Amino acid sequence: MIAAIFLMNLLLYPLLIKLLERRKIGQHIRKEGPDLHGYKEGTPTMGGILFVLVAFLSGLLTKNSWINLFGMMCFFFIGFLDDILSVVKRNSTGLKALQKALLQILVASLLIYLVNPETKIDLFGIEVELGAWYYLLALIVIVGSSNAMNLTDGLDGLAGWIFVSGSVPYWFFLKERGYSEDILITLCAGVLAFLVFNSKPARIFMGDTGSITLGGIVGLISVLTKTEFYLLLFFSIPVVETLSVILQVGSYKIFKRRVFKMSPLHHHFEILGWKEEKIVSVFTAFNLIFSLIALEIFGVIR
Repeated sequence: MIAAIFLMNLLLYPLLIKLLERRKIGQHIRKEGPDLHGYKEGTPTMGGILFVLVAFLSGLLTKNSWINLFGMMCFFFIGFLDDILSVVKRNSTGLKALQKALLQILVASLLIYLVNPETKIDLFGIEVELGAWYYLLALIVIVGSSNAMNLTDGLDGLAGWIFVSGSVPYWFFLKERGYSEDILITLCAGVLAFLVFNSKPARIFMGDTGSITLGGIVGLISVLTKTEFYLLLFFSIPVVETLSVILQVGSYKIFKRRVFKMSPLHHHFEILGWKEEKIVSVFTAFNLIFSLIALEIFGVIR
């Protein structure tokens, strides 16, 4: 099944690229971004449409968890709306930051209401009862995860490889704990096919349609499986990327000084002179290493 999903995506992406090119649905580059990205203007975007929809259809056929499929499509809608508005307005900003945040909070709140999770947390083997405060934590985890993957999606292949390098070990970890979250592997199969066309030089970008969805479903799964804090270990790079933005903004507002040459962190290394391929490979390697260390610490690798 996984091989079939990979091959389906692999065969359909060239057709999607041609369709997006004909419709002139291309990426608009942020003017405040590194000058190195100017050549990417017009590259087809919204590539996440394919691997998300194939994963959704596969999930329906295999009777995957309905809440996973529903949550995935809710975040897909937010990302799709953001990308479409960006294309229509012909600039890099689709939804305004506040609009996007409110939609993510609304979706996350609905999902938490539908799931009605236990209010205990597993703090690396220590159970802690948070009571009503847990719902705030769950909201932060789901929205934060969605935004973290969105921030990571800034270089050819980066978000895709980070998702795969975190999701595969995370899937094995969840399997060891008795959870069968096959939507992760289904998405990985599609993302791997997407990476054939997204690795530098990218012929297509996943857009917010892909990145917001990937981050959102990972955050939702962590709440469903009570592994919210373990998620930090399997997706360390998105966490670091998010922290770099928080530090940069906070430092500038308080001290009028920048910690990094530019945030998120991958842009800092770009300005230092690192090539995209090097940043992607190093970041992916670190994310994978931390994931494997987590598997060993928690007894999945013996």
